[in-house]
Amino acid sequence: MFKLGCAEAEFKVPLFVELYGYGPYAGRKNIGTFEPLYCRAYSFNDGNNRAMILYSDICCIDDLYARELRAKIATELHLNPESVAFVATHTHSGPAIGSSVQESVGIPNAALQDTWKRLMFETAVKAFYDEEEIANADAGSAIPDQPLGKNRVEPETNITDPAIRYMRFKRADGSVKLMIHNYAGHGISDSGKLTKYVSSDWMGKINRFIKEEKLADFPLYLQGAAGDQNVRFSCYLSGDPESSRKLADEYISCLKRDIPNAAEAKLDGISFILKTVEFPTIKQTAEELRQDEASFRSKGETPQEKEYWGVIADRLAEMAIKLEQGENLDSLHDLQIIRIGDAEFIFIPGELFIGPGIEMLNGADGKYPFLSTLSNGNGSYLFDENCAKKYPSIFSKNLGWGFYEIYTYMYRHKFKYRDDIAQFLIDNIRKLEKYTWN
Repeated sequence: MFKLGCAEAEFKVPLFVELYGYGPYAGRKNIGTFEPLYCRAYSFNDGNNRAMILYSDICCIDDLYARELRAKIATELHLNPESVAFVATHTHSGPAIGSSVQESVGIPNAALQDTWKRLMFETAVKAFYDEEEIANADAGSAIPDQPLGKNRVEPETNITDPAIRYMRFKRADGSVKLMIHNYAGHGISDSGKLTKYVSSDWMGKINRFIKEEKLADFPLYLQGAAGDQNVRFSCYLSGDPESSRKLADEYISCLKRDIPNAAEAKLDGISFILKTVEFPTIKQTAEELRQDEASFRSKGETPQEKEYWGVIADRLAEMAIKLEQGENLDSLHDLQIIRIGDAEFIFIPGELFIGPGIEMLNGADGKYPFLSTLSNGNGSYLFDENCAKKYPSIFSKNLGWGFYEIYTYMYRHKFKYRDDIAQFLIDNIRKLEKYTWN
């Protein structure tokens, strides 16, 4: 007998808390709520094993907080810690939730972070005790009439996510308790005039529409490989605060059109694996970092260029100090797979580019694969090798898309990833799929 439990709570953000996203500037403080944020929890039980997915309308999941909460939830509910996953929608209009302050993205509010942790724990417990029998499930891939996103790094080829992947969990009476849906696109539709408002962006609107139109009692959005994917509609470009609604309308119409074609998805067992791995980086000494710092201090012709390079130099100087004090600047993150019957959920801790993301999905063992990025940790941009080859140096001429995603490592006080970071992830996910899971 397969059972499913769901729970949710609104995550309210006080006025004037700083929001996270849209790059380096100060004073982006909340002045109201445009689309509410939620914390949600989902408990899957096949009678022998349980798995839980914990969802938040925030930009990124923090590695340390995910590990802390995973241990607490697993202890409280007697779960295997490897069966608990944390996902974020990547809205750029939520508060910073992180164990360290990162330059350029928003200063965390300690009291609000405690609120988030409490809500995550409470919704997990509620979902656990909400479990009810699920009779069957179905799944499919809905093809949009036109891409909902655009490739900001490779606009010429414009490779975007080809489909909205979805799965529905249904009761014996045919009602749908949960609809999981998965697509890749940055949460930046509610931008421009709305940057000082809290918003769950287009993802939150879709989740709300799923409930309002009774497509399911609970929605679960999983952000796909959106490292190089912007959405087609944004308030910044159009000045229209209804941009996210327009995108959501297209998305929902596409889902509705495809649902009659959904195929049976078996719910014959839950399995899982989680492994902490060191991502491949280019390691430097403190002396080398200081040499880079000195080079950047001398760059730039205009005041704006001098400021740009000066900020990078400041971060590199901080990295050198950390190394001199014995800190480790390597990148260790958690990779995870959860299987629920025919469905395979792959959790990646960062913003993977769409090309490697499609390759990961196409090579997955599960009949219905889902790729969830920004999950279990914040590994920043996970670029593909072609992009890395285009911009082999931080002194490469382009300072826009493509260059930006590669050269943000100093803002995290971590070494730069090697060019083969995406292939490393694909290879390691393939290895995890071969394990015998509990």
